[in-house]
Amino acid sequence: MTSREKNAVIIAGISLVLFLLLQFVLFPLMENREKMTKNVVTRQRQLEEMEQMQQRYALFSQKSRSIAALLNERASGFSLFSFLEQNAADIKVKERIAYMKPSELAAEGVLKQSMVEMKLQAVSLKQLVAFLKTTESPQNLVGIKRITIQENNKEKGTLDVILQIVSVDQVVNAVN
Repeated sequence: MTSREKNAVIIAGISLVLFLLLQFVLFPLMENREKMTKNVVTRQRQLEEMEQMQQRYALFSQKSRSIAALLNERASGFSLFSFLEQNAADIKVKERIAYMKPSELAAEGVLKQSMVEMKLQAVSLKQLVAFLKTTESPQNLVGIKRITIQENNKEKGTLDVILQIVSVDQVVNAVN
């Protein structure tokens, strides 16, 4: 072989070795590094999400314990139905109650709730506001889920109201 051919073979060999090194060593290393970098970013995002979920869990756990504490402080034998009847009597709208329908709601998460749907007929706005003020009771864990107000057609200046009132009865499987 001439020196020119030898140089061409050497250059071709070096090119082949460089190609093989680049193709099978350097490029895979760079791809792996890129994958690992993406993996690290993904794992960091997952870690942040887990920390947020942990904070939410702690908050829910704290709320569950505070609800349980409020339930313990509430008068024993508390009944939403009788609570509403007593409020209606105090506000002097008991005779305006058309109906009261108690029902139990399916447990939502860790809370067992009861509900009463009631209709008040021909009540004044002042009576309604007073009734709502006494009924919405965070210390007794009573709240208004839905309210429908219509003007009464028979007695001018009065309202017909349908209320759905919910009470937390107990914490089921409380989170500790």
